[in-house]
Amino acid sequence: MSRSGVSTVAFPPGDLAPGRVAKRALFLPGRAYPIDAPLLFWTASALVRDGWTVRAVRWQPPEGAGGEFVTEAFELVEREAPSADVTLLVAKSLGTLAAPAAAQQRLPAAWLTPVLTDPLVAQTLSSYPVEQLVVGGSADPLWPAGTAVAGQTMYVEGADHAMHRGGLRESAGLHVDVAERVVEFAKQVG
Repeated sequence: MSRSGVSTVAFPPGDLAPGRVAKRALFLPGRAYPIDAPLLFWTASALVRDGWTVRAVRWQPPEGAGGEFVTEAFELVEREAPSADVTLLVAKSLGTLAAPAAAQQRLPAAWLTPVLTDPLVAQTLSSYPVEQLVVGGSADPLWPAGTAVAGQTMYVEGADHAMHRGGLRESAGLHVDVAERVVEFAKQVG
């Protein structure tokens, strides 16, 4: 972990990607939801299976971490990942605070349970300049009812901020559904 509490890791761990790859996916996790938490783990695994090279941020965000902290982490993972012909950003929760920076770069993105209570994130995702997939649920307090986003959406009735709904089997199945939807989206951009 760096001095700022941020580092990056290859996924799966130990993957030694060459200096240049055809397709890379950069992952920005949630505050306490790392790449090895179920939703991100299955999504990253599905992308790797589909030929993407995955690099993820690991962090220990300080109390009150916001857009500046997340943008710095986003810039770090961009630098440390192999260069690529196509880049896809996958961000969950706190990681979605990178939306304005990603929009400036016109980077295709999959936003998992975005923080739509943040006015800048909500504004950015309502007019995102390139392809995006926005995934969330009706029981997520960070996606206020009536908040509109542009692009493709996967809005799951009854799903909360962790994309859990019902019991174990239903939630696990929902995570697989999200992973498959992200791969479908990734095929459109890369």
